[in-house]
Amino acid sequence: MQPLAFGAFLPDQLPVGADKLVTARNVLPAPNGYRAVPAFTPVSNALPAPFRGGYSAIATDGTAYLLAGTTSTLSRLAAGAWTNLLTGLTVTGRWRFAQFGDFVIAVNGGATQRVDLSAGTASALVGAPTAIDVDVVGPHVVYAQANGDILMIRWSAFEDQNGNTLGSNQAGEQPMLTGGEVMGIAGGEYGVILQRQRLVRMSLTGDSSLPFQFDEITPNFGCASKGSIAKAGRTIFCYSDRGFIAIDDGQAVRPIGNEKFDQTFRAAVGDEFERIYATIDPQRTQVCWAIPGVPGQIWVYNWVLDRATVLELNVDGIFAGFENSDTLEQVAVEFPNIDTMPVSLDDPRFKGGAPSLYVVQGGAVGVLGSPTLLTADLETAQFAMFGAQGARIRALWPDTDAVSGLTVTVRAAQRQGDVVSSRSASNLQDSGRVPLQHRGKFLNMRLRIQDNNWSYVNGMVIEADPGAMR
Repeated sequence: MQPLAFGAFLPDQLPVGADKLVTARNVLPAPNGYRAVPAFTPVSNALPAPFRGGYSAIATDGTAYLLAGTTSTLSRLAAGAWTNLLTGLTVTGRWRFAQFGDFVIAVNGGATQRVDLSAGTASALVGAPTAIDVDVVGPHVVYAQANGDILMIRWSAFEDQNGNTLGSNQAGEQPMLTGGEVMGIAGGEYGVILQRQRLVRMSLTGDSSLPFQFDEITPNFGCASKGSIAKAGRTIFCYSDRGFIAIDDGQAVRPIGNEKFDQTFRAAVGDEFERIYATIDPQRTQVCWAIPGVPGQIWVYNWVLDRATVLELNVDGIFAGFENSDTLEQVAVEFPNIDTMPVSLDDPRFKGGAPSLYVVQGGAVGVLGSPTLLTADLETAQFAMFGAQGARIRALWPDTDAVSGLTVTVRAAQRQGDVVSSRSASNLQDSGRVPLQHRGKFLNMRLRIQDNNWSYVNGMVIEADPGAMR
């Protein structure tokens, strides 16, 4: 009996060694294994047009708002249905948002819009520049590619999102003359400007005549995809020409996917970098990058565990947000008969504010929260269990709390370059043993779980003897 732990998903490395996986599909990283993933369940009806970006905000009165931008509308979710705040738009780019007090600034490369959270209305923000990204740095709203200039950063007046007259009350601009196109901004107490070949820290000076200073973080590489930028606390994640990177505290840059999964992701997305959607899972220490498609992929990286996986499902895009707040009138629409409501009116779901990772599928916004679980697939790299002696497999013992719906596969070859022979079995005995006979020198193991009542998998135990040479 030999235990085989499921190691990290490392598809970019040579496919040899029992300590790594070449497939980790539809599972999430766990400290000593992997977790099950619920399937998609919608929380809204379909959007009125193709999805181009989502956002959540909480007003000062505690009301939570869920917003979605499409190719022609800016919409708000209420009682599971979309209310259009703006219509008749022509949007070819991506919607991006930033909250400033009780307002949400929304940009998409066209006219900049503003949502009044108190009034529940939206309109063009007069005087604001057009932009492809927006965020708040200290007391200023900052715009990327202001008025169509791909090198221009512009910021609003001090604590005034309406003040956009250059030179008035600290409003200003800065052309980024080296480093190429501005790809995005990450705000906070300081800002990070992500350019195609450069990263720059944007720091407050305390000088009203010159409110920001700009310090180069990297001079020779930057962000290759506008859609890949996501921020968690003081760390920014994005995809660069060198692969996935993390920018810590606006100063240090470290690779996170190098010789792990960068190249496999690149092969999956091709050259269509701007298809990517990125967000932070607000309930876990993981960043997600979605490649839209039917099916599409969501690449998940847990930065605490330093492990990645891939979810395969239909996806239009992803974003992080809060559960929406519902009024009594909106609750009445969702549950017209109060006597048959499955929950109390005091249920927290009606107050909103709980953080969620939102997935858009077929135009509907939802969460990965279905009672049905995605089919999980895990496969090890090739390894020689008993060295030159080879191995005679008798059975496998999956290390998981799944008790049904398991299929184990052994792939075997005498030489690493030989065509492998495969044998599969699904007869899980009450003891936890799956009888399966096979032999070979070089082996790799597959496990598929198609069940809705499991939560984790750590690996498997191999029941085998040395001596498969002929």
